[in-house]
Amino acid sequence: MLTPGHAQFHPTMITVMGQINQALTGYGAVSVYGPQIFELLGFDTRMSEYLTQGNYVSYFILMTFAWLLVDAVGRRKVLLGGSIVLTACFFLLTLFGGLAFNSEDLGIPEIAVAIPGIVALFVATGAFGIGWLATIWLIPTEIFPTTARAQGTAVSVVVWGLANFAVTLLTPILFNNLNYWLFLVFGFTNLFAGVSTYLFQPESGGRSFEENQTFFEEAKKAGTW
Repeated sequence: MLTPGHAQFHPTMITVMGQINQALTGYGAVSVYGPQIFELLGFDTRMSEYLTQGNYVSYFILMTFAWLLVDAVGRRKVLLGGSIVLTACFFLLTLFGGLAFNSEDLGIPEIAVAIPGIVALFVATGAFGIGWLATIWLIPTEIFPTTARAQGTAVSVVVWGLANFAVTLLTPILFNNLNYWLFLVFGFTNLFAGVSTYLFQPESGGRSFEENQTFFEEAKKAGTW
């Protein structure tokens, strides 16, 4: 499945790419290090913990919209919409984090940049929940034939674990060395995830199982992605 000549190489690479891109959204790190993320916006430890709890509640509510949108608008559009919002929010968080970090020198009240930072992080979390949380797990069940679906799903789980392990392991190092510039890193990783999804992720929704299999067979014959 991982060699170019294999019949399931194309679906496998889409599965691998999807899980790596999900990890590159940074939300494995945000889930684990939520309070530290809010501290970058100028909040103390106690308030950061409260805000993290609120963010998780909002996350839980907003992720339910994925169930409504994934079939209504398609997998690609949900993923791309999530990437656009996440990229914009993390670039904004870089700005807000920088202003919060330098608020005393700039004479800016911390609350004036902390509140927009809260909004941006809550919106980003909702965008991940709607766009990237569940959608990427649905796609492997649609693009592999029944004879390879178990193996394809196993590849998806393994890549998810390895990719999120790497991102979660690196995040504290980035915290210590980059401070609020960590948001900029996640902005660019989300941009990469969005661009690669746009270029290489086919739409598997709205098609029958047979149509999805025909798509991959024709793509292989044509030598295209």
